[in-house]
Amino acid sequence: MCVSIQLDKDSKKPLYIQIYEAFKEKILSGEYSYMQKLPSVRQLCKTLNVNLSTVTKALNQLQLEGYIKAVAGSGHYVVYNEYQDKVIFEEEILSTPSSEFINFSSSKLPYSLYPIEQFKWSINSAIESFGPQIFDYIEPFKNPLKEYLVENYLKKFKVYTDPSNVIIVSGAQQGIEITTKSLLKPGDTIFMENPSYLGAYHIFSNMHLNVIGIDIDQMEQIEDYVKKFSPKAFYIIPFSQNPTGISYTEEYKRYLCDIAEKYNFYLIEDDFLSDVVVEEGNFPIKAYDRHDRVFYIKSFSTLTMPALRIGFVVSPAEFADEVAYYKSTADISTSLFIQVCFADFLKNHFDLYIQKLKSYIQEKQKLFLDLIVKYDLASRLFTKSPKGIFVSFLLPPKISSAYIYNKLKAEKVFIQPHTCFYHKPNSINFFRVSFLNCSDVELQIGIEKIRDALKLILQKDGE
Repeated sequence: MCVSIQLDKDSKKPLYIQIYEAFKEKILSGEYSYMQKLPSVRQLCKTLNVNLSTVTKALNQLQLEGYIKAVAGSGHYVVYNEYQDKVIFEEEILSTPSSEFINFSSSKLPYSLYPIEQFKWSINSAIESFGPQIFDYIEPFKNPLKEYLVENYLKKFKVYTDPSNVIIVSGAQQGIEITTKSLLKPGDTIFMENPSYLGAYHIFSNMHLNVIGIDIDQMEQIEDYVKKFSPKAFYIIPFSQNPTGISYTEEYKRYLCDIAEKYNFYLIEDDFLSDVVVEEGNFPIKAYDRHDRVFYIKSFSTLTMPALRIGFVVSPAEFADEVAYYKSTADISTSLFIQVCFADFLKNHFDLYIQKLKSYIQEKQKLFLDLIVKYDLASRLFTKSPKGIFVSFLLPPKISSAYIYNKLKAEKVFIQPHTCFYHKPNSINFFRVSFLNCSDVELQIGIEKIRDALKLILQKDGE
C-alpha cells in the first residue's frame, strides 16, 4: 500500500491527529477497503518522517474508534465495515431536529398533507355506526374493511379474490413476516432484489432462510437464477422500488407470474405506493396472477399516516389459513377500531385524498427533474424517469456513500447511503433521495449542495 499523506508540521494540530484524520478519510472514502492491510509502523514512521510515538497514537485512536484492528504478528487491518452503519445513519436522522436539516432521507409525507380532518369524520362515523363493539379484540360483526377491500378497492387494481383470502395486518413489516412464516421453513431459498428493503432481509435472515440477492441490473436474467438456485419464493417491490426507484413493466410482471408457475415458486409482492398511478394502468403483479402464486402485501403507511399501522395481505387460497394463523399468533388482530375507521376513510375520503396526493407528487417530481437538468446531474441518476418517490444517484466504485453522507451532513443535508439497503456487497454504488418531505426552496438548495458535493468528489476521483 502506498501512503500519500501530506503533514503540516507548522500547524497547531498535533501530527498524530493529522495522521489519524488522513487515514480515517481514506477509509471512509473507500480508498482503503475492508480488511486491507496498512503499512507497518516502521514503514509509516519512515514515509511520514515522524517518530514511533506519533504513529502509534494515531493508530491507537483509529483502533479505538473501530476503523482498524491490530493482528498480533501481522500488522494493522482496516475493519471498518460500512454495512454496519445503517443503525448509525438511522439514529442520526431520527434524533436530529428536522428543522435543522434538508431531509432527503425520509419517505414520510409532510404533516400538512396528513388527512387528519377526513379521518376525524371517519372516527365519528365508525363510532356512531358500530358503537362500543369496535373497541373489542375481534369483530363481532361482518368486517367492513375486508368487505370494502374485496368489493371495491381491489377491483380498481384488477385483483379479484374472496374475503377469506384477505388478512388485515399492522403494516407491511408484519405482512412480510407472517407471509414468510406461512410459506417457508429454515433452509428454504428466497430471492430478493439487491439492493432492497433491509427490513425484509432481516426477517428472512432471522428465519434462517437461504437469502439470495439478485442484483437489480440483472433482473432480466432472473430465469437463469431460478434454474440455478430453485427458490421457494421471490420477494419483490414492483413499483418505485426501494431504494432505486425503478418500476417494472406490465410485460415483466406477466413474465414473473409465468415463470413462478413454470418453476414452482411464489412471489411475495410488496406494494406501498401504486395508488398514485393506478389510473395509468400500472397494476400490481397480483393482477396478472392466473395461477394464484402471488402473496400481495399492501401497506397504507406511506400513503396516509404511518401511525395507523394498517395494511393487508391477499394470500393464495392454498395458504390463507396459514397466514391467518400466523397473524393471530403475532398480535391476535390489528386494532378493530382502526380497521373500522379506515374502512370509512377508504369509502368516503380516500379517492379525493389520493388525487390531491398524486398532484403533489407529480409537482415535486417535475421540479426535481427540472433541477437535475439545471444542475447537470442527469447522467448520475440510476433511474432516468422515476414514477414514484425515490431517486438514486450513482457514485464511482471507489467512493463510499458513507463518505458523501458525511460530506452532505456537514452541509445540513440528509441522504440515505447505499449501505442502508444492501444485504450483500454492493453491485451498484449510490445514495438515495426522496423529495416528498421538502419545500420547493429546500429542494433547490439541497440539489445544489448535492451537485457541489459530487463535483468535488468526482474531481478528486479523476472523473
